[in-house]
Amino acid sequence: MIRAETLQFRYIREPRFKWALWVAAAAACYGLAYTLATTNANTDFGNWPGTWELPMQEPIDVAFDWVGDTFAWFFNPISDVIAGGVSAINAFLLWLPWPTVLAIVLIGGLKLGGRMLGLVSFASLLFIGLNGFWDSAVLTMSVVVVSVLIAVGIGVPIGILAAFSNRFEAIVRPILDTMQVLPAFVYFIPALVLFGVSGAAGVFLTVVYSIPPVIRLTNLGIRQVPQAVVETAHSHGSTTFQTLLHVQLPLAKSSIMMGVNQTIMMAVAMVIITALVGVGGLGWDVWLALREVDAGDGLQSGIAIVLLAIVLDRFSYAFAQSGPKASAPDTGEDQSGEKTAGDIIRQMPSQSILLMVGIGLLTVLSVLIAPLRDIPEELTFSLTDQINMVFDWMAVHIHFATSWSRDVLFREFGYAPINTFFLWLPWPALMLIAAGAAYFTAGWRIALLAVGGLAFAGVGGLWDITVDTLSQVLTAGVFTVIVGVTLGALMSQSRTFEAILRPILDTMQTMPIFVYLIPVIMLWGIGPLVGIIATAIYAVPPVIRMTSLGIREVPAQAIETAQSHGSTALQTMLQVKMPLALPTIMMGINQTIIMVLAMVIIAGLVGARGLGEVIIVSSLRLDIGEGLIAGMAIVFMAMVLDRMTQRRGGASAPSGLFR
Repeated sequence: MIRAETLQFRYIREPRFKWALWVAAAAACYGLAYTLATTNANTDFGNWPGTWELPMQEPIDVAFDWVGDTFAWFFNPISDVIAGGVSAINAFLLWLPWPTVLAIVLIGGLKLGGRMLGLVSFASLLFIGLNGFWDSAVLTMSVVVVSVLIAVGIGVPIGILAAFSNRFEAIVRPILDTMQVLPAFVYFIPALVLFGVSGAAGVFLTVVYSIPPVIRLTNLGIRQVPQAVVETAHSHGSTTFQTLLHVQLPLAKSSIMMGVNQTIMMAVAMVIITALVGVGGLGWDVWLALREVDAGDGLQSGIAIVLLAIVLDRFSYAFAQSGPKASAPDTGEDQSGEKTAGDIIRQMPSQSILLMVGIGLLTVLSVLIAPLRDIPEELTFSLTDQINMVFDWMAVHIHFATSWSRDVLFREFGYAPINTFFLWLPWPALMLIAAGAAYFTAGWRIALLAVGGLAFAGVGGLWDITVDTLSQVLTAGVFTVIVGVTLGALMSQSRTFEAILRPILDTMQTMPIFVYLIPVIMLWGIGPLVGIIATAIYAVPPVIRMTSLGIREVPAQAIETAQSHGSTALQTMLQVKMPLALPTIMMGINQTIIMVLAMVIIAGLVGARGLGEVIIVSSLRLDIGEGLIAGMAIVFMAMVLDRMTQRRGGASAPSGLFR
């Protein structure tokens, strides 16, 4: 095993000539790009040849129109059943008095996860109710419940098939990769084509977006069951189905429930987008606030979504942890006996029976007494005016800083030079640069993928738009990495600064993506640069966290060795801690790049150009062909950038990066 001080000495001794060449080349390219941007250079000769473009949109539109018309007899009944399920659950939850719901959540939390889970869940739902979002939260919960039930009902069988067949897994895996990278807005159009503007379309969107985790983790959980346990079950005469039902699924329960947990969280993340297809709830409250640029209502409804997500996340996680451990079951006992209702009641503790009777009496009492049936208006409150007052004050008194950061920092020194340089380059040169960068960081397969992705965008007639999006991604990514690594380094050196920054990062990572747009619009206005700013703010938490974690995990021996050689604190940070923490930092950068690509689509709502704007406009026009092509262009971009940063993040020794 290589010791930490050996890595450090190797790094000190390694020549830096190659890195100096890279830095010089990057500086020269940026200098050329800045000159081109400031002199308004002609960028027309770098375009993709128009004669090479193919009308790929029309066949896709015709195909989906045919599916919608031909199979209406199939999708319409499904739409009615889904809408009926959502309505039934929503009506039942609204009928339940709010004290009963709070009591059930409190007792369930205490039983599953202890005092902390019970009290946090109780306080979260109470805040949602007193803040005036009870009915919206109930409707959102109904949609999430139906969506998760469908996703689990479809995803678990697919995961089981993938676990039993390597060939089927090889087919499913790239489909899941595409589903998880494809922007959620791309699913918007087929949902409307198949189900129309209805709650069923929202459920379809949620199921398609949230089903991959439960498939992946069901497959993983079953494959991780020890082979010796499976062979023992077979040796006792169990059939394949019996072994699956009584051995593999119980032992894989924890993994499967973690997949359900992730599916629930992704379903909650979709509530804002589903509001556009006729689903109300908290998502619609956010859209109303966004349309009216009301930071107060937007932030409060966003907080309600966060609190609901926390409750669902903690409950599903606690239930997942209650599963059996991966150990061999006692196959000598008969586990197939069925229990009657009387047996179950007799085995229940008297305390549980009393709690159930108490909840029943509370429900009857709440139905009879009006203040307990509905939350009294005298108890509700709103922070809208106070929040808007804060943002109005900031918009006036820090306008000089926001305008400077938008017009100088992001436009003059960021987006304009990069976009002008890419558009100025002839398209073969840009493809060669992309292929070279992908080859040196991730290998020849990713280089071919990069070339194929750019060629797909060119053939689809989206060359300039794709280059614009790539410029936005790189601009937001560079600023995010600079700010994130700096704050992460400071966070790793100061417990006080970490204590201040950690709750801010927690809030940023749990807040719905659309909620970021409202304060950004109030402080920076509307335009292409505003989308980049919102993207940078949204994507910065992972790189801050991973930088702090990586630096804190640097071995103490390496730091002591550097200090014994006379290194200052700054030299130790730059020449020891940062290089040794680079794999962890690159993992944070990888997550940041994926979040940047996700936010680029949403940024199209505030004036950002590029593929995000194309997808949003296509969704509004129900132009599925152009929207799908733009979505696939983003998928190619995400896959290439993800693999490039993953490969760097997975380096076995940091010294290899400095040779």
